[in-house]
Amino acid sequence: KDCPLKRHLKYLLPILLLFPFVLSGQIQDRHVASTVEKYFARNRSAPTIISAEVVDDFLYGRTLKIRIQGHRNSENEDLGFAFGAAAAIANQATNTFEALWVEMDVRYKGVETTIAVAPAQCSIEAIVLKSRSFGDWWENCLEIL
Repeated sequence: KDCPLKRHLKYLLPILLLFPFVLSGQIQDRHVASTVEKYFARNRSAPTIISAEVVDDFLYGRTLKIRIQGHRNSENEDLGFAFGAAAAIANQATNTFEALWVEMDVRYKGVETTIAVAPAQCSIEAIVLKSRSFGDWWENCLEIL
């Protein structure tokens, strides 16, 4: 006769095997900044990260704010990389974000600062899930302040 433990193990084993993946797929608030820094550190051509933080902005709501030092010759690529990092991390975060904010300083005859904001869900759809075109994101979601 079939042992009751074997019957339950048949259903429990796949759940136990997948459980670590579920846990590791969620980034808690206290780890968001360090995860952003690691994301930038893995890519040699990435812009220099100055800071990353979770803020409750009165206008945009819960926001992942990243500040970078961009390069004069690759401003658009640097901005895109920062939003890519923000969208990837926002997609894996335990708590949802309403907005992604990138502040980019570029040194050229002084410091020029570009501030760009985009809704988190729209950015995740375009950059991570690819269910929205990048052109649509650039035109309809991204806001340069």
